[in-house]
Amino acid sequence: MIDLHDVSKVYQIGEERVHALDHVTLHIFPKEFVSVIGPSGSGKSTLMNIIGCLDVADAGTYRLDGIPIEDYSEKQLARVRNQKIGFIFQNFNLIAKLSAEENVELPLVYRGVRPAERARRVAAALERVGLSNRAKHLPTELSGGQQQRVAIGRALMSAPAVVLADEPTGNLDSKNSADIINLLRLYNKKYNQTLIVITHDEKIALQADRIIGIEDGRISRDEVTNV
Repeated sequence: MIDLHDVSKVYQIGEERVHALDHVTLHIFPKEFVSVIGPSGSGKSTLMNIIGCLDVADAGTYRLDGIPIEDYSEKQLARVRNQKIGFIFQNFNLIAKLSAEENVELPLVYRGVRPAERARRVAAALERVGLSNRAKHLPTELSGGQQQRVAIGRALMSAPAVVLADEPTGNLDSKNSADIINLLRLYNKKYNQTLIVITHDEKIALQADRIIGIEDGRISRDEVTNV
């Protein structure tokens, strides 16, 4: 499904050229639960941005479902993001003025889904993440774990083929972290979604079926776990 070959990304910072990704070749298969682990500045966020079509590589090829997308226009990339990819972020990225159900509903609004169908699907999504009784609450009225559950409900609302979670437990305590990873694993197994978790935490990484390590913009580790 996800096929990167000899992908590089270079940033110009002042007079210095920084190789955020340096000739990366990587294959991630459908339905896999993969963690990408590395220290700050290792290139893992750049890798996520390219896989998620938020950025494009300077060199190399990226095929998603067999289709090369490195030359896509921004409009085409936006369509791929909307139709195939769900994003979950460390800071939740919820809209403060919208309730939990309104935040979850957003992807369906952008897709032009009819109100009655949106309401049905939002209610089902909130039930799946255990927040039916918090549907009308604003993000500020929810705990960190609850906010992340709303973000997960929103990301999975359109049944994306790929879910990208960028440090999804970074702002949570250990119990909520475990709950969130278990919830993501449930979706991965039950709905056959490819799950990629970006993290710097070895304990979180070990929850995946496969660990990909990245250092200095290069793949340093690729191993199957015993999960």
